[in-house]
Amino acid sequence: MADHPSITRPNGKPCQPRCISANAVSDEDDWLSGVIVLGTHDVSRAQPLADQYASWQVGGTFKAARPLAGWYRDGFESGERRWITDEEHGRAGVWFREITEG
Repeated sequence: MADHPSITRPNGKPCQPRCISANAVSDEDDWLSGVIVLGTHDVSRAQPLADQYASWQVGGTFKAARPLAGWYRDGFESGERRWITDEEHGRAGVWFREITEG
């Protein structure tokens, strides 16, 4: 098991990530619109994984851009599945809100 640093939630409780993983963020047409890396708030640690995921999904030299650290969980909103911000129950993550070429 890899050693991942503990992250403190906004309510003061510690969170100990078990793994770091990349996940797709899709738009309403089910196109890849971003990448969310769960298990860290460290953008420099999340960026290579997000770039690799974007390149794998879209191809070529596509990269993940516009990172935003927060607490995210998979859920439903207005009857549609999406990533939801949840400081109490979500996982630490970095959401790359755009996929760019180059």
